[in-house]
Amino acid sequence: MHLDFTRKQKGVQTRPSGCKAMKRFGRPAILVLLGVLTLLVLLRVGKVDISVETLRRVELRYLLAAIAIHYSGFAVRGRRWQRLLDGLGHRLRYPYVTALLLTGWFVSALVPARAGDLARAYMLRRDHNVPMAEGFASLAAERALDIAAILALAAASAVWALAGRTPPWVWQTIGGGTVLFAALAAGLLAVPRLEGRLVNLLPWSVYRKAARFGFDLLGSLRLLGRRPRLLATVAAQSVYIWLCDVLLMHLSLLSIGVAAPLSVSAFTAMAVDLAAAVPIVPGALGQFEGTALGLLSLFGIGAAQSSLVILLNRFISFWSFLAVSGAATYAFGFAQALQADELGAEPPPPPTDKILWTPTNADER
Repeated sequence: MHLDFTRKQKGVQTRPSGCKAMKRFGRPAILVLLGVLTLLVLLRVGKVDISVETLRRVELRYLLAAIAIHYSGFAVRGRRWQRLLDGLGHRLRYPYVTALLLTGWFVSALVPARAGDLARAYMLRRDHNVPMAEGFASLAAERALDIAAILALAAASAVWALAGRTPPWVWQTIGGGTVLFAALAAGLLAVPRLEGRLVNLLPWSVYRKAARFGFDLLGSLRLLGRRPRLLATVAAQSVYIWLCDVLLMHLSLLSIGVAAPLSVSAFTAMAVDLAAAVPIVPGALGQFEGTALGLLSLFGIGAAQSSLVILLNRFISFWSFLAVSGAATYAFGFAQALQADELGAEPPPPPTDKILWTPTNADER
């Protein structure tokens, strides 16, 4: 006789729905709270009267041009990343690459430590079997190009706008970045010769796997370095991307009637980008606003005008972009990237209230 019985599974605990809701909406709520606090501080410091009359004085043509230029920069970002992946041997469609890039920015806006980069590398592996080392190599190349473009534009704009009055921290940052780039370049040339020694330096399997992953990543970067035409193209694209920040700042000033020289906009935008290169909180909330406020006052622009310009700039570059990138994340089916702390983990089996029990012969007896 063979009998099937069912019984209640013991010890199974389900997470309360409230915890799941907190996990999903907690980070956006914190981000919105920080944004509101930053807004209130700017309104307080600048004594900005946000009213219909104030908004009517904003020239819409400059504001629309600023929006178009800002989003054109992200269109070029998508094309640049597509070229970098192509240089590594992965031919992917532009809409997919650009949508995934927007997803990464959206995740990084909600989660600290640039978790969006992890999401992008994971999605590449999941959707197109791109090795994680090569995915991270394309992202590392992106970061290197961005930092190089910012440093070059910051140095040029500092000489152009301030001549001998450039704040010391700007030159210190530029000098430090240049030294870092030189060290990384030397490392890329020297490391291949040490690969065998370093991989076998310790007997632990975890260490050896991590070391091989690192060497795979560096090998992918060296592969890109052997294609000078590709590097020249993506370098030019990087300069355009960060010039969009300059024009965004300039058009924001023009939209409220401040006819500041382009050199002022260039220096302010690049110095702010340097200061916010390592965001303390997602979106560099507070860092961006505080640095921009101080720099604009350096050029004699009043607190009220500076605060309004910063509000317009951040509305375009952060808050509207947060909505656009969030919509792209869900529209292209990348919503799972929001669980950045669980990327790469196998999904747990669905919980059940009952389990099947088949008795043994001893039980039947």
